[in-house]
Amino acid sequence: MTIIAVLLAFALCHFIRELSRVRNHQWLKGWIGRADDLFSGLPGWNELTGFILILFIPLFALGLINQLVISAFGNLGLFLLAIAVLIYTFGPRDLDTQVAGIIRSPDEEAQDEALGELLRGDIPDDVEECRVKTVDAVFSEALHRWFGIIFWFAVLGIVGAFLYRMVDWLACEKSSLTKGQKSLFIRSRQILDWPAAQLMTLSLAIATDFDSVFVAWKRYHDEQGHGLFEGNNGFLLASAQQIILSGHAAQDGYADQLGGRLATLKQSMDLVWRVLGVWMTVLALLLLIDVIT
Repeated sequence: MTIIAVLLAFALCHFIRELSRVRNHQWLKGWIGRADDLFSGLPGWNELTGFILILFIPLFALGLINQLVISAFGNLGLFLLAIAVLIYTFGPRDLDTQVAGIIRSPDEEAQDEALGELLRGDIPDDVEECRVKTVDAVFSEALHRWFGIIFWFAVLGIVGAFLYRMVDWLACEKSSLTKGQKSLFIRSRQILDWPAAQLMTLSLAIATDFDSVFVAWKRYHDEQGHGLFEGNNGFLLASAQQIILSGHAAQDGYADQLGGRLATLKQSMDLVWRVLGVWMTVLALLLLIDVIT
């Protein structure tokens, strides 16, 4: 059911673009304010206690909904609820649509604006720096919009997908969280990202050039001077840069005949699709041997 739910959620998001409108998380800001009113007197509220309760109560509510759906509709209800949660937690925007929109922009001004939105900042004047930032943006967004959700959905079900998205929102968005709570959410996001980013890197190696990816992965850790479980997920970005900027992606024919930053953008998105294909294959194999349901 896991892989079928993921594929159906992807298909629905791809063909029914209006579904992106349901990804509204304004309720979360209201919940933080309400929780602060109710529980601010608890010991440690500004740090660990607040962090736990802000996460636990919505997840507990989702767990109750899950049990009610199973009681009322059985496995079919559970399957439909899983698709609904995946559609809600993917995003907030569909990455493939955003990338396609940049490439198909009617003029350079519109293209610059759309690319700047993806990069979350100004477009660098230097061509090589722009290419690096483009690769980083596509793979970073793929991790946070798709792969983190898929990984935790496969591990913990709908609670895992919802947990990842809540942590991602609370780590990135402006809210009334205290400094201590915010730092815990940021650290939690790094922890939740780590296994998905490692598997993305391994999948990239399988889908492209294993030796090149391994060299980039190892060089990143050596240069950072920390162990495997420390630091951020820059190893994924370094590996993607190695494949795309060195010309491996172009040699393998991943991109259309585009030039400059558009070629880099298209190659990055094509590699993301390849990585996703590896993930779906692995999920299918795990389903066949009854590791997942």
